[in-house]
Amino acid sequence: MSKQSGSEHKELRAAQREKNAKVWQLIKESGVKRRWVAMHLGVSYGYLNQVQYGHAPMTAEMRRRLSEYLGISEAELFGSEK
Repeated sequence: MSKQSGSEHKELRAAQREKNAKVWQLIKESGVKRRWVAMHLGVSYGYLNQVQYGHAPMTAEMRRRLSEYLGISEAELFGSEK
């Protein structure tokens, strides 16, 4: 496996943030603090922050928990890909 350059890594994080933007927008619009969301999801605030900013991957389990929390299907929230 080859090492990513700094610019490739930045592009990957930006793509992850864009792909998951709907989740964070809905959380922001709900007016609920992300610390409470993290607690409700059973993850640390730090981990939730890392996922939001593309420093940690959006796992299948996190996708499931977020869609359940927001009351929206995974397909609608994240698109048709799984």
